[in-house]
Amino acid sequence: MKLGVVIGNVVSTRKVESVSGLKMLVVSYLNGDLVDTRKTAVCLDTVGAGSGDVVLLCSSSSARLTAATRNAVTDNTIVGIVEVISSGGKKTYSKHSDGT
Repeated sequence: MKLGVVIGNVVSTRKVESVSGLKMLVVSYLNGDLVDTRKTAVCLDTVGAGSGDVVLLCSSSSARLTAATRNAVTDNTIVGIVEVISSGGKKTYSKHSDGT
C-alpha cells in the first residue's frame, strides 16, 4: 500500500461499464517523510475521498480486491482516508488542524 494526497479529479463521460459509477481522482504519491513526490496516478475512489485528503491506496492486482472494484479495470484504488499517522511515538500527520 502507498500514501498519497488527492490533487484533482477526472471526469469521463464515456468509459467501460466496470468503472461506471466510480469516482476517479488524481493522487500525488507521498514518500516516507510525507513529502509530495510529484508522481501522480488516477485512482478509483471507494471511500468518498476529496481534494486535499491524504489517502491510502493500493495498486496492481490488489487494486481489484475491494467489493466495488472486483471486476473493474483498475491498477490504482483508494481504500482509506488517513486520519492520523504516527512514527516513533510522535504524530507526524493529523487530518484535523487541532491535532486530534
